[in-house]
Amino acid sequence: MARFSSALLVSFLLAIWLLAPFVAEAYRLESSLRQAQEDGRLTPEEAEGIQARIDQTREQGLPQAPFAAKVEEGLAKRVRAQAIIHALDVIRGDYDFARDTLRRSGAEPTPDDIALTGDSLRLGLTRLELTAMADLNPPPPMLATAARTRAALNAIGFPTPLSGEIMRQGLTLGSLTPGWEQLFRVVQRTREAGIPDVAVADAAARVLADGGSPAELLQELGLTGRDTRHEPGASK
Repeated sequence: MARFSSALLVSFLLAIWLLAPFVAEAYRLESSLRQAQEDGRLTPEEAEGIQARIDQTREQGLPQAPFAAKVEEGLAKRVRAQAIIHALDVIRGDYDFARDTLRRSGAEPTPDDIALTGDSLRLGLTRLELTAMADLNPPPPMLATAARTRAALNAIGFPTPLSGEIMRQGLTLGSLTPGWEQLFRVVQRTREAGIPDVAVADAAARVLADGGSPAELLQELGLTGRDTRHEPGASK
């Protein structure tokens, strides 16, 4: 009996430990909403509306941290409640779409995969582009990498057809590792060196075919890793 009771105690303590980050986060958010009401920044109805959105995302199994962070940011900047609620609805819509698209491979995406892909939809990636990449049936982590990589390329104006070909190569061959999320930095450097985007795309396809990395892409283009250590716009 004592041994059985000890096992139950261990299981209970483990459950508490696993739930601790979520409980602490939920408590902080409730505290922030309560403080905002006391300060006159939110009405009880507005606070309830925000909390309802948070509860709904939790029930849907979506990552919680980005939603809580958006609420905290909005409250700190004294953003109107309706604007906060709208932002939460937009994030939830992107995450819902990201999760459903990631699941098309038959594997269950992690919260990090969902967050990475959902955030990419707000940072330059279109839903049509994400769907096209999902049609290649990559595993969720690789599709999430592709989403972030392509969003960054879109943000710097890299030609869409070239981005599509690079992603198709990497996803089809299974060689698109997380390191390729830095491809946009390579493009920034090659543009400074006067290398056309089409030449970069052609070289990227060759490197991906060999299972290489962005560092090897730089070598393929006659550059070195040291050439990308500077932040965009920084002096050499």
